[in-house]
Amino acid sequence: MKFSDPEEAVSLTAEIRATERNSWKNWAYFYGSVFFFMANLFAVIATFPAYSLSIGSTPFQSGLQNTVFGLSAVIFRLVLGPVMDQKGAKPLMLFGAFTFATTPLIVMLGSTYWLLLFARIYQALGLAVFLPGISTMVAELAPAKRLGTYLGSLRIFFNLGLLVGPATAIFLIDNYGYNSWFAVSAIVGALSLLLLASVKPGERTITVTAMIGSLKNYAEALQVKVLYPIIVGIALLSTIYSAIISFTALHIKEPAAGATAAHFFMIFGVAGIIGALSAGALSDRVDRSRIAWPLMFFLGLGTILFAFIDLHPALVIICAIILGISTQGSSLVFAAWLLDLAKPGLRATTVSIQENTIDIFFAFGALFFGLAAQGPGLSSAFLTVGLIIIFSIMPLGLITKKLSAF
Repeated sequence: MKFSDPEEAVSLTAEIRATERNSWKNWAYFYGSVFFFMANLFAVIATFPAYSLSIGSTPFQSGLQNTVFGLSAVIFRLVLGPVMDQKGAKPLMLFGAFTFATTPLIVMLGSTYWLLLFARIYQALGLAVFLPGISTMVAELAPAKRLGTYLGSLRIFFNLGLLVGPATAIFLIDNYGYNSWFAVSAIVGALSLLLLASVKPGERTITVTAMIGSLKNYAEALQVKVLYPIIVGIALLSTIYSAIISFTALHIKEPAAGATAAHFFMIFGVAGIIGALSAGALSDRVDRSRIAWPLMFFLGLGTILFAFIDLHPALVIICAIILGISTQGSSLVFAAWLLDLAKPGLRATTVSIQENTIDIFFAFGALFFGLAAQGPGLSSAFLTVGLIIIFSIMPLGLITKKLSAF
């Protein structure tokens, strides 16, 4: 086809490329890659503490390797942010997918704790670039004025990864051993890598440096005082979420409750999808505080019940439902609430505060519960954190109401 006007040719070419980027096939490649990555991520978080114990480490060390993983990702994200800004999301996301595909192969080289720790730091490189890259690439691909819709749909694939990943890993480990899961994990990582390689990236970008924000931007964002109780709520949520993902396999095995950790994660994932979809829609209709804090109360209640799963097998299922709905529902409402409160031009910086809070307290949760497993036991830790959440809700709610009045 020939064009008399070069601008017409350029315009048509840009339109064709935009159509290709927003095609169902391109989104299928992208969401498929995200699903396999998240399934792998949740599976390794859930299984590596038990694997660490199986090779002779202490309970403290089993929690420490997850803590090192989380904190390393925070540090690497700060360093690699400008690189992603310069190169775009896809190249570093491909590297991230590659690290998750090759980490299981490293672990299979030998059953030593120091090799495991090295593998987790290496894997943290992938986590540091893949997760922020997801939102960046969605922003590049999504049609104008539909960014929120596409970002919202991501949560389904996050939860599907949580639903499938840990359950599959635990099944393979229980029936065929750790090496069988490591082999499958490598294949899953390779699938994520191949699917992502097939994605046609967009032209619009949200820079990682803007998402991280300068110290000045942080200070300005934090002038909105209502953010503080919300950040405390996110910290509590992240601590218990870390414990649920990292230590459920150990906690359910200890009392031999009659229900497996695989059952828990499957129900937890389904309940999480229901919680996210329903809480998000409901919080759009009423004040977000009326949804967030009650969900946090149920999170505390579910955590307390989880401490006593040895009393009856049904408690495993009940806790999976309560914890799945409350964790995913409150997480979604907190995220929307922060965006509501963010000053114009500081949304990305405000979101980065949330992401850093999640990462830091996710790492702290793994360390705290690792220490508890070595000392008073996981049941005592779940009971303690559950009570802290329960008794924090009313003060946080009152502080929120008071600060909102100004």
